Amino acid sequence: MKIAVFDNRLTPKAQQQIQALTSEPITFPKERYLPEAELIQKTGDAEIVLVSPWDKITKNYLDACPNLKYVCLCGTSAANIALDELQKRGIAFTNVVSHGKESVAEFVFMQLVRLARGVGEYQWKPEQRQLMGKSIGIIGLGAVGQGIAHLASAYKMNVAYAGPHHKPEWEARGVQYRAVPDLLKASDIIVLAAPTNVQVLGKEEYKLIKPGSIIVQASSGTPFDKPAFFEWIAKDGNFAIFDKSAGEENYREYKDIPRVIFSEKVGGDTYETDERRGDMVVKNLKAYLTEQ
Repeated sequence: MKIAVFDNRLTPKAQQQIQALTSEPITFPKERYLPEAELIQKTGDAEIVLVSPWDKITKNYLDACPNLKYVCLCGTSAANIALDELQKRGIAFTNVVSHGKESVAEFVFMQLVRLARGVGEYQWKPEQRQLMGKSIGIIGLGAVGQGIAHLASAYKMNVAYAGPHHKPEWEARGVQYRAVPDLLKASDIIVLAAPTNVQVLGKEEYKLIKPGSIIVQASSGTPFDKPAFFEWIAKDGNFAIFDKSAGEENYREYKDIPRVIFSEKVGGDTYETDERRGDMVVKNLKAYLTEQ
């Protein structure tokens, strides 16, 4: 069975385990992004592809790769995967979840502490501030949102969340459920942790945010109305924090805006995250092959 791999974050250990599953030689990529034409060319007659969250599996790609039987996503967000087309064609699909929530949460709080204390390029307030006692509102209490809520509680912050469903286990831990408008009005720091490209802040929502607040994007893609964001960030005292998971295009568009902190690193990418991701990918791949 021929396997094509497009995720460059797989560890040497995972690569060896994946290669051991097929007699066909596998080329493991070094670059993160490939255009669709190159994805098609490198897929060829492969029956299995291992893709990153940045690879776009479209109808056009699937039409050009008729031998494909299984798409193994080496990440969580399937925003770039045409899942309806996979289902129509009977192509199996798996992803991995909860492998990077601790890494993302650590990265978010590293940036928040730096900003609050003025260690980096910017300082949030004229005086150094602690995070303890500040109000943090998390929109989307999935795996990443929960990781951030856990650390925020450890910092003794006032933690609230908004989402489509109540999370009683978190509310029992003192994390308050609030509707988005109420959360925006009450929060000093707003964390966007909804699924990729799900817009949670529009023009009207930005009007509710307190002056001098911080927005942290902990999700991939673009979770807000861009013109409204540009208008909001232009106001003195407002800050925004991003990492490279927001995408190359957004990086180029936001990185030079005053009071925007945009790391060139992906917050969830650590050695430990890569190890967990690789283990989950290999497990999913073996489970698929066992069923055949």
